[in-house]
Amino acid sequence: MRKVILLSLAAIMLLSGTVMATETRIASLGYYTAPYICDDANVYTWYATLPSYANLVMMTMWNYGEYEATPEGIYAMTYALGEEGKYGTLGMGFMEWGFHPNPNYGFAYEIWDGSWDDYDAPNFDEWDDYIDGVEQKYTVTYAYKMEKMSFGLFFDRSSVKYKYTEEDDTPYEEEGTGASTKFGIGFRMDLTDAMTLDLAGDYTKVTDTYTIKDDEADEEKTELDPGKVMSFRGRMFWEYNEEITFVPYVSYTSRDFAYKPVDEIYSDEGFGYKDMEMTFGIGANMTVNEDAMIVFAVEPFSYWKAEPSGYTDGYEESWEVNYKVMPRFILALESDLTDWLTFRTGCSKDLGKASWKWQDEDDTQEESRTYDLDNFAWNIGVGFHFGDFDIDCLLNKSVPFKMGYWLTGMQERDYGYYPYVGADSESGDETPIIMISALYHF
Repeated sequence: MRKVILLSLAAIMLLSGTVMATETRIASLGYYTAPYICDDANVYTWYATLPSYANLVMMTMWNYGEYEATPEGIYAMTYALGEEGKYGTLGMGFMEWGFHPNPNYGFAYEIWDGSWDDYDAPNFDEWDDYIDGVEQKYTVTYAYKMEKMSFGLFFDRSSVKYKYTEEDDTPYEEEGTGASTKFGIGFRMDLTDAMTLDLAGDYTKVTDTYTIKDDEADEEKTELDPGKVMSFRGRMFWEYNEEITFVPYVSYTSRDFAYKPVDEIYSDEGFGYKDMEMTFGIGANMTVNEDAMIVFAVEPFSYWKAEPSGYTDGYEESWEVNYKVMPRFILALESDLTDWLTFRTGCSKDLGKASWKWQDEDDTQEESRTYDLDNFAWNIGVGFHFGDFDIDCLLNKSVPFKMGYWLTGMQERDYGYYPYVGADSESGDETPIIMISALYHF
């Protein structure tokens, strides 16, 4: 372990935040739909919504669609304190990795198009040195509801520590520690009978030290400076009529990670990694009938920018990488096929431009590249309802095209080697279900 950045297991979620509760429902509708709908998965993003989802046991597990992968799991419970939550609502979550910040380094590299060797490129690649065991200690959230408003608090702590020593002719000692601490606060208020405002913000502090002592008692130490993440967001539900609810939304996130002492670790380069994201959007929840809901949203402006945290003394160049979306479209459908079965699907389409720019200190030379990056993503899922249980499944996208056994009794065999439904013809290791959430009401 050398330079450590604490990543989120929720990287598959893309957005900051939440892998609790029915995250599978959110994923099935498309991850960008999360701010525009009410769901118990939102309680770990919109902290003041917790009283609306009291007395639940929530379980989510996933394995990235691979048969041989070890599934990851998250368990959580919410509980109303006192009769009808008169003392507030408490939530606790138990997981392996916790709510760690994601620096989006991979996206920066994608936009830069891997052209590191052609230029004295920014030192983003140091974030390849990830840690394998930053374990969650505890996640706790609490909210208190009054007549017209509610307040929520969030706290998550994750850490790791190790020490390695060699006692021989050349004594050697290696020691490392890392931690992520996240604080969040939320506010919800009924502005009118038809309008509800949600506000939330959080701050994450990331620390990491790595120390080596050799046989002469010399010590080399690197330390995060420290890393930090700040995030703010707001939305409002406006019930325009019985069929349509409008949802304006805004969010801002910034991250900054770099190691010190700068002079000893970096030389003649840009160092560290920092970025920022900002999004504005407006959505509409449309009740088609008592069994179906359509979510349509437009984010007219979404902007992301990444650059080094700083530059060493005397360095005369600068870089930045950015991605601007104008606009993003979001469309999702949720329909109850029967009392016990729900179908879900959703997509997003970006009309965006990505670019990187290099510039010298005197602004006498500049080089840039701009190109369209019109990303499209979609998901599909189903939900089952049995008594006090809701079970949601995010399906592998290939499942609808590999249902021969279910429909005809003839099971697909890719190249004759993979005898199970949903096998991938190249790797043979895909599962038909990627993520499952179970929700129990008590």
